[in-house]
Amino acid sequence: MTRRAPKLPPPTMQERTDAAIAARALAAAVADPSTWGERSVAFLDFSNPRRGECHVTWANLPGFLQVNDCFLHACLPGWKYTRAEVELEMIPDLRALAEHGVRPAVATNGMPTTGDLFGVLA
Repeated sequence: MTRRAPKLPPPTMQERTDAAIAARALAAAVADPSTWGERSVAFLDFSNPRRGECHVTWANLPGFLQVNDCFLHACLPGWKYTRAEVELEMIPDLRALAEHGVRPAVATNGMPTTGDLFGVLA
C-alpha cells in the first residue's frame, strides 16, 4: 500500500458485505487464476502531458482494477497495491473491513497514515 487513505465515515453493512464477497473472490482467484473471468482492457491517452494509462478489469472480480502496475479495489478507496501485495495485504485488508469494520490505516512502510502539513490531502 503506497497511497494515503482518505478520511471516510465508518463502513456500512453493505460495504462490509461487499468486502467479504471481494475477499473470497480474490482469494479464490489467487489460488486459481483461471477463475478471474474475461479480461477487459481500456487505454487512456492523456494529451498534456503526453502520458497514458492502461486500465484492466476482470469479469469475476468486481471492484478489482489494475492501473498500469498498481492494483486497486473499490472497497479500499485511496490505496494502491503492487502485485505482491494483493495476496499479502489487499485480501487481509478486505477481510478486516468485512469482519471488523476496520479500514486500513497503516501503509506498507509501517508508518501510520497522517494528513499533509496543511490538511489538504487528508
